[in-house]
Amino acid sequence: MGSVKDLTVDKAATENEMGVGIFKFTDDYSVFDYGKMPDIIPNKGEALCRIAAYNFEQLKELGVKSHYRRIVSGNEMEVNLVRVLFPQKGELQPGMRNYLVPLEVIFRNSLPNGSSVFKRLDKGQTTIEQLGLDHMPEPGEKLEKPIMDVSTKLEPTDRYLTWDEAREIAALTEEQMDELRNTALKVNDYLNKKAASLGMEHADGKIEMALTPENELVVVDVLGTLDENRFLYNGFHLSKQVLRDYYKTTPWYAVIEKEKEEGKGHGEFTVPSKLPEELIELVSNMYKAVTVEWTGEKTWDVPSVAEVIEQYKAFLEANK
Repeated sequence: MGSVKDLTVDKAATENEMGVGIFKFTDDYSVFDYGKMPDIIPNKGEALCRIAAYNFEQLKELGVKSHYRRIVSGNEMEVNLVRVLFPQKGELQPGMRNYLVPLEVIFRNSLPNGSSVFKRLDKGQTTIEQLGLDHMPEPGEKLEKPIMDVSTKLEPTDRYLTWDEAREIAALTEEQMDELRNTALKVNDYLNKKAASLGMEHADGKIEMALTPENELVVVDVLGTLDENRFLYNGFHLSKQVLRDYYKTTPWYAVIEKEKEEGKGHGEFTVPSKLPEELIELVSNMYKAVTVEWTGEKTWDVPSVAEVIEQYKAFLEANK
């Protein structure tokens, strides 16, 4: 399932019927496509599970359907399952139902420093016209309307697509593609308003969808968490960006980037150094504090988001 979430299948999906499974959110994390990093972030899994469940429940009230069923325990969520069919193997044909749409639909409301858009523009992999912009964006720029992007989901490496390519790969109709985009915009709008109500900014995120046996598009996987989306608080990244930034100051970062360029894969990379204990506690508190404020449930007794950020800045100052 990935390095931070495990899936247990209780009932497998068939051609005509959805299955049932349990997502177990772990305290592991991954950065720079390394895979599972050496440390764990205590309570991170439960924080992600609680925020994702809250978002699914709120979106249901807004008419957005999903595969979410219920919370089983603090870090476990029961979901409906569909089939995973690989377009590159010829498994997906128009007219089929009950499958994971092999796309990620990405929405961007601003372009913080580090956004992949700048790298793609530099490399000529996209243009300002394709992004729907009329000027070259600046890092930190807030957009008048969100940029919508689409990429593959089930290929060894995700790649960006045109909307026509996406429709063909996913075996969907024009109408279904419109619904896909509209659902992404509706989810994005909900997350923007929710974040703003808490003094946060929702910079970007993504959704994944599935086609049910009844030919309905529903949102799957999870959404609106600190791992799936980019949230900022007064310009501060509320995400594992904190961990990326830390590792960028260590020799390991240059080593793994070089190894990726040399074509090395998982299991061949140099093992990173461990995180300082103080940083692990700060990041754990950040995940918990956002969860408490986002859901309104006092699951943990932790400082506020603003206080955790100040503590993190003090940590940076002390470790210059």
